Amino acid sequence: MEQGPGTHAPQRGGRTSMSASVMQVDVAICGGGPVGLALAYLLGREGLRVALFEKRPSTTVLPKGQYVHASTAELYRQWGVWELLEGKGWSIPRSNGQGFYVRVAQGPVADVRSSLGTDAEYEHKWAQLAPVYPRKVPASDYEAALRHQAAAWQSVALHFGTQVVGVEDLGGGVRLSVKELEAGTQREVGARYLVACDGARSFVRNRIGRGEDHGPTFGNQVLAEFRADLDDTLGRDGYFHSFVLDPRYAGWFGSKHPDTGLWRYSFRHDEDPLPDTDALLERIRGALGMPGLPVEIVRVYRFDYTTGLLRKWREGHVLFAGDAAHWHSPWGGFGANTGVQDANNLAWKLGLVLRGAAPDTLLDTYEVERKGKALLTVKAATYNSLNFQAIAAAIAVGEPGVSLNGTFSPQAIAFLSECVAPHGDNSVLHTGFQLGTVYDSAAVIRDGDEPPRATLEHYEESTVPGVRAPHVWLYDSAGRRLSTVDLWGTAFSLVVQRDAQAWTQAARAVGRELGVALRVVLVGPEGHYRADEPKFGRLYPVADGGAVLVRPDGFVARRLPAQAEGAAGPALRDTLRRLLTLEQNTGAAASLPGLEAPVG
Repeated sequence: MEQGPGTHAPQRGGRTSMSASVMQVDVAICGGGPVGLALAYLLGREGLRVALFEKRPSTTVLPKGQYVHASTAELYRQWGVWELLEGKGWSIPRSNGQGFYVRVAQGPVADVRSSLGTDAEYEHKWAQLAPVYPRKVPASDYEAALRHQAAAWQSVALHFGTQVVGVEDLGGGVRLSVKELEAGTQREVGARYLVACDGARSFVRNRIGRGEDHGPTFGNQVLAEFRADLDDTLGRDGYFHSFVLDPRYAGWFGSKHPDTGLWRYSFRHDEDPLPDTDALLERIRGALGMPGLPVEIVRVYRFDYTTGLLRKWREGHVLFAGDAAHWHSPWGGFGANTGVQDANNLAWKLGLVLRGAAPDTLLDTYEVERKGKALLTVKAATYNSLNFQAIAAAIAVGEPGVSLNGTFSPQAIAFLSECVAPHGDNSVLHTGFQLGTVYDSAAVIRDGDEPPRATLEHYEESTVPGVRAPHVWLYDSAGRRLSTVDLWGTAFSLVVQRDAQAWTQAARAVGRELGVALRVVLVGPEGHYRADEPKFGRLYPVADGGAVLVRPDGFVARRLPAQAEGAAGPALRDTLRRLLTLEQNTGAAASLPGLEAPVG
C-alpha cells in the first residue's frame, strides 16, 4: 500500500502536566474519541498549545465505528494514521453482505450481497478517485493510532482519566474545571477556545448549548462480545451482519473480528437491569438455534441511540464537533467519519485566528460549511435504522410458524426479499456520499461555475471552488509516487503549471504580509512534481498560467486566471484577504483580468 508524505511521526517531546495553578492553553478539547484526537493532532501540527480531557482511562475498546470512508482514509494517510492501520480490519466487498435468518442454524431465508464487485474491482474503482479506498477498521484500532500521532506533538497534552466538570465562557476565553478521577483532585484550565467533542450525551452541550432539533429515539441496545465455534455457520455464510428475525431473539450478529476472534450479538433492551450472564447465554443460543453450543461471553456493552442536530454549533468561545453537534444511530458507520471531517474543517481556521492572521469571524464559516453534510448524515442514519426496524417488524406479523417450528411462510420470505433487495449497497459505500461534499461560505470564492451535483452513488471530479480538490497521481523529483491529496494539510497550496516565478514571488510576499502559510505546487517538466495521469490537465485548469488555490483542509478556495506582469501579487493578496474574512466576501469572484464576476 502506497503511503503519503505524512507517514513520518513528529518528534516526541515532554508532556504538559496539570499543576495546582491554572493551566493556560490555546485550545481545550473535551472528549478523547476520534474527533477530539483528530483535532488535537491537527492543532498540535499548527504548534498550538492544546489540552485534551477524556474521562475514560484510555481510548475505546468497543467494537464500533468500523466504516472508514475514503475521505477520512485519505486524511489518515496524510497524518500517518493509515500506515499504523496497515493490515487492520476488513475489505468492504468481502464483508459487506447481509443475511436474514429466523435462527442462524437453519440458514438464511434471504440475503443481500454487495454489488461492488471483487476486492480487485472495488479497489480499481476507488483508485481512480482517491489514493486510498474505504475499509472497515474497528474504532479501537484507529483511536489508538490517532492518539499515538496526537501525543507526538510537544504542544499537545492528552489527559485521559480526567473529566470536565465545569465550563464558563468568560467572553475573551473559557474557564474549565477538570477532575482527575483516580486522584480525586480538581484543577482550573483557561483556554482561548473550547471545542466540545464529547459525544451524543455531551456535558458541554447540556451546560451551554442553545437548542436542539430531535429525531427518533431507537432505544437501548445491548452488545455482547463472545467466543464460540461458529466458523461452519456464520463464518461459512460470510455476512458482515446477520439479522435474526424471530421476535424472541430479534437482533443481529456481527462477523468475527479478525484480530480478537470474537463474535458480536446485539439486540434492543430498554429495561433495567442488563440481562445477567445466564439470560444472555440463553438468548445467544436461541438466536443461533444451537441450545448446547459452548459460549464464553467476554464483554457486554449498553448503548442509547438517539437522533438530533444542534441548532448553533458555536456559543462565544465554545464550539461543537462530531456527535456533540450531530448525533444519530450507528447504522451506516457515519459518525466518526463526519466528526473527523468536522475537525479537519475547523482546525486550520482556529490556527489562523489564534495566530492573529484572521479575525474571529472566520470561525463562523465552520458551521456554515459543515452543517449541511451533518444534516444529510443524520437523515441517512435515521433512514437506515427505521428501514431495518420496519422490515423486522413487518416480516413477523401473522407468522405462527416462527414460534412453532422456526419457519416463515413463503409469502413472508418473498416479502423480505423484495424489501431488502434495493438496499444492498448502503449509501455509506457510494462515491458521491463520501467525496461529493460541497462548501459554500465566505471561505470560498465562486467564479460562476456551479459545482457538480453529486448523487449518493456518483461523484464527479472538479476544481470548482467549494469542492474537494481532486486526487491525481504525481511523481516528485525523487521519483516517489504520491497523490495531490497528500500535498494538502499544512498550508494554502497554489497549484500552478506555468509562470511559476511570478506566483512563487507573489506567494512569498503575500504569505509574509498576511502571516499565512502559502506554498506553490508546481506541476510540470521543470516543476516539483510531474503528473502521472492526463486527467491533471483536465481537472486543474492551470496550463495557461492560472492557478488553483487549495485550502489547508483540501477544498478548493478559488481558481485564479493567468495574470498580467506584476498582477499576481495583488490578485493573491485580494483572494486571501477575502477568504480570511479580512474583507467582505459575497462568494462571487472579484473582477480580475480574465475572470468576470457572475451576473445576477
